[in-house]
Amino acid sequence: MLTRDLRDIAEIEKLTDLPKFVRLLAEHSGQLVNYPAFGGGIDVTYKTSQRYVGLLEQVFLVATLQPWYTNAIKRVINTPKLHFLDSGGLAASRGLNFARVKADRSASGALVESFVFAEIMKLMAWSDIRLAPFHFRDQEGREVDIVLERDDGMIAGIEVKASAPVTAGDLSGLKKLVEAAKDRFAYGVVLYDGDTIVPFGERLAAAPISCLWR
Repeated sequence: MLTRDLRDIAEIEKLTDLPKFVRLLAEHSGQLVNYPAFGGGIDVTYKTSQRYVGLLEQVFLVATLQPWYTNAIKRVINTPKLHFLDSGGLAASRGLNFARVKADRSASGALVESFVFAEIMKLMAWSDIRLAPFHFRDQEGREVDIVLERDDGMIAGIEVKASAPVTAGDLSGLKKLVEAAKDRFAYGVVLYDGDTIVPFGERLAAAPISCLWR
């Protein structure tokens, strides 16, 4: 289906290598985009791999999340982040099944993050609030998986944790975002695999992932 859809919208030089390219992207879901590494996996150039990712965005298989930054903080990573939009396809591409995830919960981290990202994109699609999604990461490795910016400039941060419990250390990225956004920061939350809302001071909390559907 993928090769048929792409054949309809563009000329692909290495169509038979596309499944390998998709599996390579699956291994990088939830990570910063690395076009040279993507292209090297099927022996194509940086520009070609960038074009392939763009085409996969057009058929809604993946999305690239641009970095959020402000002049208030200089040392930030300005590289986009890659997400699969189909968590079932991501799991299949990475060889993840129920038994493997049950035996090693850490294997599901990127899967859960991309799943939450896709769910938030769905919620944004029908919301009356105009939001733009980003990610945040500084050069010390402190990051926020999803940053939502409202059209008036207000900021909310969402960190995703595929386990429990949540500790104060899990909010280090959100605290850095508070520092960067200042008065524009509205709220920050760590969505985690639990069933209790836990406050972590003013405008910060941990909440179950299931809150997305409440």
